[in-house]
Amino acid sequence: MTLDMTQGKPSRLLLKFAFPLMLSQLLQQCYSFCDTLLVGRFLGSVALTAAGSAGGLSWIPQNLVCCAIYAYGVALSHRFGARDMEGFRRFFAGAMVLATSIGVVITVVGIIFAEQFLILLGTPAELLSLATTYLRVLWAGFLLTALMNLFSTALTSLGDSKTPLVSLAISSAVNIVLDILFLSIFHMGIGGAALATVIAQACATGWNLFRLIRKGDVMPKLRHFRLQQKVMNELLRLSLPQMISSAVINSGGLLVQRITNSYGVEFVMGLNGASRIFSMLYVVGYGLELAVLTYTGQNWGACRQDRIRDGVRFSVIFGFISSALIGCTVALAAETLIRFLLTDASDESIRIGTEALRTLGMFLPGMYLLCEFRAAIQGMGNALYPMLSGFSELTMRIIACLLLPKVLGRSGLYFVDASAWIPTMVLMIIGYISVLKKCTDTP
Repeated sequence: MTLDMTQGKPSRLLLKFAFPLMLSQLLQQCYSFCDTLLVGRFLGSVALTAAGSAGGLSWIPQNLVCCAIYAYGVALSHRFGARDMEGFRRFFAGAMVLATSIGVVITVVGIIFAEQFLILLGTPAELLSLATTYLRVLWAGFLLTALMNLFSTALTSLGDSKTPLVSLAISSAVNIVLDILFLSIFHMGIGGAALATVIAQACATGWNLFRLIRKGDVMPKLRHFRLQQKVMNELLRLSLPQMISSAVINSGGLLVQRITNSYGVEFVMGLNGASRIFSMLYVVGYGLELAVLTYTGQNWGACRQDRIRDGVRFSVIFGFISSALIGCTVALAAETLIRFLLTDASDESIRIGTEALRTLGMFLPGMYLLCEFRAAIQGMGNALYPMLSGFSELTMRIIACLLLPKVLGRSGLYFVDASAWIPTMVLMIIGYISVLKKCTDTP
């Protein structure tokens, strides 16, 4: 199934496309939450905190490759919107080569230097061995992560948001079953939890590839892998700024994690618990972000810039209202959620996690709007402003890390992410208005 988003009512199209993606994200977060609970129940809070520290580091290359792949998706959605399926297959072939290359490099470097990376971040000694094991197993399967995301993005660029939902359902079920098997029966420890994730991602990759093959006219043939320079140049033009932005943003995240680690295991445990729960709050935002990216990309490719403004306006209003409601609800239930997750943690860790989660929930609308406006700009083929967003977030995180703990003590670290989101959101709004005005003024 494909969805042409260049015709029809924008609000209906966006919700129709976004809803399966929201379910996908909800399912992913639920299985991630179940995975967290299983690790905590079978291995304890120390192992859970080690997995959280390693997971935070593993997210950096994953986010890097996802940003590149989302950029490839912009090029694919432009070709689909223009009804250029031959061009679609050529760009898909180029994206497969680039994603595979990135995946192999990250796998090799990650496995070799996993422990050194964790040491550089100041990971507490009692967590280092467990975190290294978890990280190496995850990075051993990184190529599967890259291909899973690429195939999913190719499907969404065609307007198919249901197949990724099915693949994620399969992956989630496999992951939970293997977690129970590896942790409670085979007693494989934290490495078993990571291995379950890798095998589950292999299942999702296989399903996405199967569905792409079934579509018939979208998979590249051998001739499409004779890469054209203009194709590769376009893919690199779109993806390199996104990768730079991701690297810059993540360097700020590493700074925050290093400073956080310096406050000891109890503080790290509380903040990791809050971060794991907070990641579930982006369910609606994830669907809207990818919907805006695909909607804008298809309409840009079809030269229907007149439809972009209406679609983005609806997405922003819907996103603001939903994020405000989610943030308020989580703020009220913060302590209950933290206690449910960190079952054997100290009262101090519970208090830290509760305070951090409430703070993050307050600023959730800023994060939603930042991501939606940035997705709209990306969909219009502009790579400059999304790259600038990375430098904006890095600058604000550095300033916040240096100043807020001096003013508020260690609780100042709760506000570091929010201090980066709000100014960057303003920058993206300005960028969106500027890019849209420029393209509509151009004859």
